[in-house]
Order: sequence, then structure tokens, then C-alpha cells
Amino acid sequence: MRIDNLTPLMARSLLAALPKAAPGFPIAGDEPTVRAAPMQGAATNQPVPSVAMLVTLAAADPAIERRRKQAVDAERGVDALDKLHKELATGTPSVERLREVVEWSENFEASDDPVLAGILSDIELRVRVELAKLDIQA
Repeated sequence: MRIDNLTPLMARSLLAALPKAAPGFPIAGDEPTVRAAPMQGAATNQPVPSVAMLVTLAAADPAIERRRKQAVDAERGVDALDKLHKELATGTPSVERLREVVEWSENFEASDDPVLAGILSDIELRVRVELAKLDIQA
């Protein structure tokens, strides 16, 4: 991908963020092709953002990565509950399954996103109810 008309400062910032945003990003040569915009006097302090630049910066957003990890954690909790439910339906749950559920409960972290926080809270409540039924403290 080629990004044109960037200020030298923005070009350096994008190049520095590239390994964080896409660790395996294939780069032709040593560095991607980035052309710096010519300086247009002291009055032009803010570069005009391009769509490609905004997409690149959005890909490096740590908030998006944090939400993705929290969603994966929520899915892991639901999967553990589902497996526990299946084992309870067929008899006694395995020690491994109980440890998995307790570990999820102990490592539970609330989200700053209200929708995701509500989902995680519901999963955590269900985990605590299931553990309480089995008289296990988490």
C-alpha cells in the first residue's frame, strides 16, 4: 500500500506504529513507500488526513484490541459454562472443568464498554451461580 502526501512527522509515526498494528505485514524492501508532503509554510500545522492513513491509525487503536480480547474472554466463559452444563447433565463434572470455570471467574475483568460490560457481568453471575450450586468458592 502506498500513502502519499504525509508530513514527515506523520510518516515517522505511521512507520513506528506499523509493527504494532500488523506484526507480519509484508514490506517490500526495508520500509514501505511513504511520500512526505512538501512543507507549505508555518501556517499548515495539521496534515489533511487521508482514508488510508485513518484506516492505518484505526488498526493500531489499543481500545479495539482490548475490546477484542474481552470478547474472546467472554466467549471462553460461555464455552466453559456450556461444557460444565453438559457434564452436569450426564453426571458429575470433571475436576478439570471446575478448575476452568473457577479460573475464568477469578480472572474476570469488567469492561469499560457498557454493552460488553453487561454481557460479561451476566456471564460472571451465571458462573458464580453454577459454582455456588456445587458449593465451590471462587
